[in-house]
Amino acid sequence: MNLPRRLAVAAAFALLALAAPAAAQTSEQGQAPPAMSQDFLDSLLAPVALYPDQLLSQVLMAATYPLEIVEAARFVKANPNLRGPALDDALAGKQWDPSVLSLCAFPQVVDMMSEKLEWTQRLGDAFLANEAAVMATVQQLRQRAQQAGNLVTTEQQRVVVQDQAIVIEPAQPQVVYVPVYNPEVIYGTWWAPAYRPWYWYPPPIWGYPPASPYWYNGFAGFVWGAAWATTYNNWGWCRPNWGRSNINVTINNNNAWLNRPQYRERYGNNNGNWSHAPEHRRGVAYRDVNTGNKYRPTNQAGVQTREAYRGRDQQGTRPSPGQGARPVPGANGGTRPSPGAGNRPLPGANGGTRPSPQPSGPGTRPSPGGFDRPVPGANGGTRPSPQPSTAGTRPQPSARPSVPTARPMPQPAVAARPAPQQSSAMSRPQPAYRPESRPQVQREADRGAQSRAAMQQRPSPVSAPAAAQSHNRGAAPGNAQPANRGRQ
Repeated sequence: MNLPRRLAVAAAFALLALAAPAAAQTSEQGQAPPAMSQDFLDSLLAPVALYPDQLLSQVLMAATYPLEIVEAARFVKANPNLRGPALDDALAGKQWDPSVLSLCAFPQVVDMMSEKLEWTQRLGDAFLANEAAVMATVQQLRQRAQQAGNLVTTEQQRVVVQDQAIVIEPAQPQVVYVPVYNPEVIYGTWWAPAYRPWYWYPPPIWGYPPASPYWYNGFAGFVWGAAWATTYNNWGWCRPNWGRSNINVTINNNNAWLNRPQYRERYGNNNGNWSHAPEHRRGVAYRDVNTGNKYRPTNQAGVQTREAYRGRDQQGTRPSPGQGARPVPGANGGTRPSPGAGNRPLPGANGGTRPSPQPSGPGTRPSPGGFDRPVPGANGGTRPSPQPSTAGTRPQPSARPSVPTARPMPQPAVAARPAPQQSSAMSRPQPAYRPESRPQVQREADRGAQSRAAMQQRPSPVSAPAAAQSHNRGAAPGNAQPANRGRQ
């Protein structure tokens, strides 16, 4: 991103930051903020109140378009050597307001307004809110400077009094000198410590000598830079009307900035009085709601169209159920009927509008009815319980029947609904258990019977030794000696 683009982006963010406090001053009820105090107006206008009248008029008008001021300052910094007709040719394609285009002939002024962007926007807001108060404040400041002995006629300017108004004009109509001064000194002792004005010394690039220390330390007087030539486009087309406290605009056919249809129509219909052009505001917020509504009135037709599109009632009342609004579910007067009044009935209900499907034979899945799934092995189920096998024999499993395609529906409890006919092909057959045993099993059973018979004939293992002991009690078995050996 090049330097001009960066400057434009920074200026846009600065304007948004300035617009936020201005919008915050407006109350929630949309009322305008309190009027600017006279001390605040004095501090706003002090840096430019001693400019020549026509230059001051251009500054006041251009201050209402702060974003175009930033663009103009970027242009003059990029083209510092353009002057006179060459500058006018370079500006021919710009669509800025004539006041901004005319200020490009005085680059130090555009540079100052862009450098002090917050001050520029506040000055423009004050001029839009009350032109008469701004013009009256300029005259009061000029009187203070004249009483302090600092506003006099010099080689650069001419100071005269016309109709009780102090008028400042260039000493030579072909060139203009832009003064630089310290407001806290040129007007005498400053009377409002809470609202102290600022002062700005231009850089040497605009033809001013380097600032000396004594200028900042109370030097009372003007510092003059280089003379700037005037042309039809940037001079002679506007001036203050001190008697009516406004600015007059003269349409000059030689002025390329004013000789456009929109400006001829605007100032021709307004008796030559200046009027603000909102299209050059470039979206910068106004100070209060009243000023914004003055220059950007609300389109009531558009508001009504948007309200109708959003579906809101124009009278502001909410219709009752049954009159176009969404009814309460289940309400009798609503568009959505309650259960049992034409909507989808409960499954298996006889009075519903959606009948239960009739079985069409094998393979059809019945609709849910008023019966439960039978317990396996129950008498009413289709799946029979397995038959018990004979005791002591192991039944021979038969081949598993094929899986039926659909489970047949049992006899329903409702008589109105016929039960589906059970197909013999779809029922599961009984398992074929054989009552006779296999030869191997029979042999094992016979062998077991013989073993049990032999066990019954064999003497008990406990009683046999006891009988033998009682029979041979006097002698030991084998080579044992008789028990009465010691008696012999």
